[in-house]
Amino acid sequence: MTDDFVLHPAVKQFELWPGPNGYPWAKTGIRLWTREGILRRVAPGHLMCTWTTGGFSEPTNGNFTMVSYSNNNGETWTEPDILFRHTHRGLFTTELFVPRDGEIHAFLQTYSLGTWMTQLQSYRAVSRDGGESWSSPNSIPGGIQNVWTNQGIVHSGGRWIIPVSWAEHIGDEWCEPTAGRAPSEPRVGKNVPSVVEMPWGADHQLIYQTANSWAHRNHRYVIGFILSDDEGKTFRLRGYLCHDEPRHFFEPKIVELSDGSITLLTRELEDGWLWQSRSTDGGESWSPLERSDIPNPSSKVKLLRASDGRIFLLHNPIGTGQRYNPQNPLRWGRRNPLSLWVSHDDMKSWAVKVDLVTDPNRNLNYPDGFIDEESQEIAFAWEDAHSVYIMRVPINIK
Repeated sequence: MTDDFVLHPAVKQFELWPGPNGYPWAKTGIRLWTREGILRRVAPGHLMCTWTTGGFSEPTNGNFTMVSYSNNNGETWTEPDILFRHTHRGLFTTELFVPRDGEIHAFLQTYSLGTWMTQLQSYRAVSRDGGESWSSPNSIPGGIQNVWTNQGIVHSGGRWIIPVSWAEHIGDEWCEPTAGRAPSEPRVGKNVPSVVEMPWGADHQLIYQTANSWAHRNHRYVIGFILSDDEGKTFRLRGYLCHDEPRHFFEPKIVELSDGSITLLTRELEDGWLWQSRSTDGGESWSPLERSDIPNPSSKVKLLRASDGRIFLLHNPIGTGQRYNPQNPLRWGRRNPLSLWVSHDDMKSWAVKVDLVTDPNRNLNYPDGFIDEESQEIAFAWEDAHSVYIMRVPINIK
């Protein structure tokens, strides 16, 4: 923590990872960074938290998923252990979908450093004993591939609705960047597409920056939804939400409203606002994406709905929605504060706006969790790229 760190007095928080003993030795494959904690209630009193680490940063071929469990509603936690790791590709677990007590559908993606989100391999692993044992990761049934899965819901009608995003190549630079000269010349008819060539032996950071730049020039990121009416035996893809400009939509979040319709909020890389869409037919079709009035520094949010109908938004409401400047990516400041907004009228307005954590020297990233109705708290994980924290917030916080 820094001297500028401020925690709301009504919340409770502790550091789950790496904890008081610090990070393990580098020989374990774990380096001094972490990303995207996901906290779920998987059975009464039984919690599960995962996060990504491994390698030198995100993304790299050494990334893997770690896990810790609690059998007493978060009072104590098991020693963190590796949950999913690939032999030679990077791996990221982006959703733990819990349709009923004891059953967990972990959606995970593997990738290579130079292609990142543009050439994902998508999988699902299933546990039916609260995370004690898992099926081998298999393809998502229904031909669903190359998607980044996000927070899903079980709709009041019983349908599983899980938002996804994917990269579509729309540019002229067909071939991803190469380290050193490409082994052969690309060809499309009589045309020779350009190839970005990096120095042989280029380091991780240069590869990441070059590949990211290539991806953003030549792709748009599209949002859709995988639906299942047979409890996950099969899925079908619906929705096609995108814009040519801006075009980098990803990590969408959804929530069911009181009339059964569904609202989506999604981050966008360059615009400075969250964007929104709505479905009135259980996710089969969606309204065109529109800019919301909620500022956002291109950071993932979390939407939750309580049994009394209140909707909770965990997010980083910074800045004034000014357009992103790639030469100065912190134009609006960092992902700070980490805040909770509460709506009593299906997101027409936000009656409560509370800053939970404030620290201008750090990014306060990616809250993800659940509503604990019994304790009348919101429980979620968040991270600052170094540590994973578990926070509990009274649902009636002021």
